[in-house]
Amino acid sequence: MELREYFKIIGKYRTLFWAVVILATLLAFIFTKLQSQSYLASSTLTVNKSSVLKQTEVDYYVFDNYYNVQSSGLFSQIVTSWFESPAVVKEIYSKADISLPDVSQRKLSRTFKAIRIEPATIHVSLAGSNRDEVEKLINAAALVMQDKTNELGKSDKESVYDIVKFTPIVSETTADLWLNTLIGLIAGLIGGVILALAVDYFRKG
Repeated sequence: MELREYFKIIGKYRTLFWAVVILATLLAFIFTKLQSQSYLASSTLTVNKSSVLKQTEVDYYVFDNYYNVQSSGLFSQIVTSWFESPAVVKEIYSKADISLPDVSQRKLSRTFKAIRIEPATIHVSLAGSNRDEVEKLINAAALVMQDKTNELGKSDKESVYDIVKFTPIVSETTADLWLNTLIGLIAGLIGGVILALAVDYFRKG
């Protein structure tokens, strides 16, 4: 079938074609417009283990620095896994003084997205519709991680590891209205062509 024949078929069912295009475009516009405003909060945590003996205090190489880096890297895996625990997430909400949402434990465990970056760095983020809440939660997360770390191991009333938090960033993540509308238009054009060809095929059959 030549290209001109495709255009003839589309012209034959132009009412159907344009109805699909307009409907898809309007649906994309309305769906994006009705979406609630959302925010993304992110921060970076580093796990540090300090040496008792400083390199500057001695005239020989201190292997503690090397082993501390390795130890911090291994412990950061544990810290990353804590973000998937509903119980820990509950503590974070409590620390932030925010009511725990009435959701399943599975969904609660997905509140935070924690990605471990070598050797002992963790990128943490979460999304929400309230700017103040996501900022409070991302700040409370670092405090709870340090509390949990303190509970695991102590030496002379000091934690073996320190959780250092970078200043969080909170940004608006509302969907692009015009981009989504354009995508809806393109989808409508494709859908309109396919539907017109399908109707013509079955009518001839």
